[in-house]
Amino acid sequence: MRRSICLCISQFYPVFSGAERQAFLQGAELVRRGHRVHVITTVVPGEPTHANLEGIEVHRVARFIRLGPLFGLTLLRSLSAALVRRRQEFDLVHTHQAMWEACATGLVRKRLGRPVLVQPAASGYYGEQQALDRTRGRRLLRRLVRRNTHFAAISDEITEELTARGVEPARITRMDSGVDVNEFRPATPDDDRKAPLRNLDPGGPDWSHQPIVVFAGRLHPQKNLRGLLDAWARVAREETAHLLLLGDGPDRHELQQQVERLGCTSSVRFAGRIHDVALWLRAADAFVLPSLSEGSSNSLLEGMATGLPCLVSRIGGNVDMVRHDETGLVIDPHDTEGWHRALLAVVRDRPLANRLGAAARRWVTAHRSIPAVVTRYEELYDRLLSEGQPVRNR
Repeated sequence: MRRSICLCISQFYPVFSGAERQAFLQGAELVRRGHRVHVITTVVPGEPTHANLEGIEVHRVARFIRLGPLFGLTLLRSLSAALVRRRQEFDLVHTHQAMWEACATGLVRKRLGRPVLVQPAASGYYGEQQALDRTRGRRLLRRLVRRNTHFAAISDEITEELTARGVEPARITRMDSGVDVNEFRPATPDDDRKAPLRNLDPGGPDWSHQPIVVFAGRLHPQKNLRGLLDAWARVAREETAHLLLLGDGPDRHELQQQVERLGCTSSVRFAGRIHDVALWLRAADAFVLPSLSEGSSNSLLEGMATGLPCLVSRIGGNVDMVRHDETGLVIDPHDTEGWHRALLAVVRDRPLANRLGAAARRWVTAHRSIPAVVTRYEELYDRLLSEGQPVRNR
């Protein structure tokens, strides 16, 4: 049955971090299947208030004041008002984050008269549940979040966090994030897979033939890149290899200074924001994600789909996807020696790297393709709409 789905998320294209990318991928797939998809999000300077993005109807209508407590209050008020105004246009609301979005939908759940599915984007210190624990008025905000109809947990750790904060297990469904396994694929003999590397350093020494370990994501404390660099400095003294950091963020300047202090500037490259991540992943030989917290990392899914051996921290979300020495290597986030050994292993042992990468690709293709994930969401949407669950006011 064709449905009209409203995706509620505080930021959307052209902001394209993990939750935004996942909302876009799932929304585009729903449109391809004949559903109507709306996105209610915040205003972006220079972008039109209303736009059509690959069939997704984007409404940038929510506003906020970026000033202390006023930020949350104004965003909550604006999002909830926008949802109420457009409530006749959709059958169900699906939030792709569980902070102010979930508070807004909880506040007006009764007036919406539609099921609301809340999907937290991350767990741990940087996830929404612990962020709410640190927010003024958290008891009221928690009650608002619990008013929503149902919750999609994209990692086992998110399930545990929700139940610990009073959400009944019957209102939580374990779900997954997905990846486009056609866009993110291993290199073929016809690919000039090292071209992005040569373009990054034109006229400089040719390092494209040397082993490349890649990180893709925000340069943010959550990603634990300072710990990674401590381990990489030791690798660089023992092997000729390169660490390539794709992305930008608030930690960039400090990370560059750390690279200089460690004396490994010749083996670390900062590529900045890049558009075609798939090309850069195909240029690499291994993928690394040392994060302190994640939900279900899009970047990790993309690295696995590309057939790269993936080195990840032992945290919620990562361990749901990577099995140690089967589909990747799992290391404690604070174990510098463990990261040093794991990085050396994939740089030195090509058969090991190939085995892990091939297994990762097979697992992602079987379990995390976007069509497979969206099919499960369609089934959950249909169940919520057929059940007509009562509003929970607590």
